[in-house]
Amino acid sequence: MEFVSEPRVPPFPDEWYDLARPDHFWLAGRLEFALAAARRAGIVTHLPARVLEVGGGAAVLRDQLEQRTAWVVDVAEINADALSRARPGRGRLLCYDVLDRHGDLVRAYDGLVLFDVLEHVDPTGPFIGALLEHLHAGGWLLVNVPALPRFHGTYDRAAGHHRRYSPASLAAEFAGTDLDVVEVSYWGLVLLPLLIARHLVQRRAPADGAVIRRGFSPPGRAANHLLRWLLRLECALFSRPPRGTSLLLCGRRR
Repeated sequence: MEFVSEPRVPPFPDEWYDLARPDHFWLAGRLEFALAAARRAGIVTHLPARVLEVGGGAAVLRDQLEQRTAWVVDVAEINADALSRARPGRGRLLCYDVLDRHGDLVRAYDGLVLFDVLEHVDPTGPFIGALLEHLHAGGWLLVNVPALPRFHGTYDRAAGHHRRYSPASLAAEFAGTDLDVVEVSYWGLVLLPLLIARHLVQRRAPADGAVIRRGFSPPGRAANHLLRWLLRLECALFSRPPRGTSLLLCGRRR
């Protein structure tokens, strides 16, 4: 681990790191839809590229991406305890806040990955401005966020989410920047019944770690396998599902 910035402990539930495993149906599904969206946007996955994953936690997504692509993925994370859980990969493990704009990292990357981070940031403007400075001209950005603002509730508050997004509100985050938004697409259509049920069941519960465990843990190994299969089927049948529990944005810096 390299300490480029002073480590901090953000308001983020530690329970997430224990539950977020590569075989979790949601993490596996997110990867499939992200790679499909990347290919539609002309992002090359079979050739080496220098990529920065911002807010990468324990680097579970980095491991997934390096297994499925030829990319060298650096992880930027301000929580040193979370980063200490990461295994070695092709890229660097950086205790780093992009707002610090370290000279060796600015305009150094072919691609940026920002998965399930933006909803934790408030205000977003300074963060997005600093984020894009790490991307060279013509480089690409992949963003994943929770969708459907009407379902922002107890689980989101426990997870530290300030908001859920619509396609328009997500695209609007990059208005006025030098990022051209190529695509914003839903995924997780088959998960909508689970989102609705969680919202109704937990709406009166205290926003604590138990909410995260109950709201994110699969109800069993068989259910996890079934949900993984349903998400793979959704990805095969729908390049852009009409609705979903999450949104993916692809963009390129001018």
